[in-house]
Amino acid sequence: MKWILFVNACVRGEQSRTLKIARRFLEEYKKLNPEDSITQLDLCDLALNCLTSEVLALREQLLKENNLEHDLFKLAKQFAAADKIIIAAPFWDLSFPAILKVYIEQISVPEITFGYENDIPVGLCKAEKLLYITTRGGEFSHGFAKEFEMGVPYIKAICALYGIKNVISICAEGLDMVENDAAEIVNNAMEEAVEIAKTF
Repeated sequence: MKWILFVNACVRGEQSRTLKIARRFLEEYKKLNPEDSITQLDLCDLALNCLTSEVLALREQLLKENNLEHDLFKLAKQFAAADKIIIAAPFWDLSFPAILKVYIEQISVPEITFGYENDIPVGLCKAEKLLYITTRGGEFSHGFAKEFEMGVPYIKAICALYGIKNVISICAEGLDMVENDAAEIVNNAMEEAVEIAKTF
């Protein structure tokens, strides 16, 4: 049995097109892997706060004492222990909602999600696969706009730090362009999600 962590950063909740695609993936994955356990983490319900000087000082003290059982590290330990991870987040302001960045700050903890050997970062996360699901109103996968898309590259970079080798992305884009059929684009992304679920 594998343990799957689903990180939901879809701020609009059930109205989110990103979440709709993620739900379709999870539905198919559950059908194909009924023995696996899926934990859903709704970031908007966690009331996460940005790291402050006080929290950083506490974290540094706890790490110095090698006290990794503190609640401050609960999310990091959860992320590090997952066998497979799915993150769903819409494309906002060239990357993703701030709540996801706050979450990443919370889980980026030395000796839990990554460490150092001879001053070189070494990933400590168990997961070998991470699926990143996103939607964009415009088109940022080609042309001049491609260099402005920083969501997928950031996720790939942070996964490299964590030691997660296989990062897959599903992106439904151009959803708010009047010449496009948004429903068809989302449906195509859902079909892609079904195919990925077969080998994830």
